[in-house]
Amino acid sequence: MNLARQINNKLDEILLHNETLIELEKDYEDPDFGLEDEGTGEKVTKEIVLNKAQTIKDQIIDDLNKLTRNGKNCRDLFTNEYYVNDVMQDKEIAEQNRANKLFNNLDKQQAEEN
Repeated sequence: MNLARQINNKLDEILLHNETLIELEKDYEDPDFGLEDEGTGEKVTKEIVLNKAQTIKDQIIDDLNKLTRNGKNCRDLFTNEYYVNDVMQDKEIAEQNRANKLFNNLDKQQAEEN
C-alpha cells in the first residue's frame, strides 16, 4: 500500500471516529441510554466512554504522525498536479460507511426490542 493510501485510510478513520462520537453524544441525550462494559457487564459513565474515545483518536493521530514523520514525509503528496484521486477507493469507503450505519441502526433497533 502506498503512502498516500495509508494516509487517506488514517484520515478516514478520524472522520469515521468523529461521526461515531457525534452519534454517541446524541445517544447520551436520551436519559434511558447506557453502555455496559463487555467484560464485567457494569454500566459505564459518559466520561469513561468519552475518555476511551479520546484515547482511540489520539492513537489514530499518533499512527498518522508516524506515517508522515510529523508531516515531514508527505509534503506536496496531495497537491502535485499529477495526483489522481482514487475513485474506486472513495466508492469502497462510502459503501463501508453506509454498511456501518446500517449495522449501527440494526443494533439500536435490536437493543430497543430487548
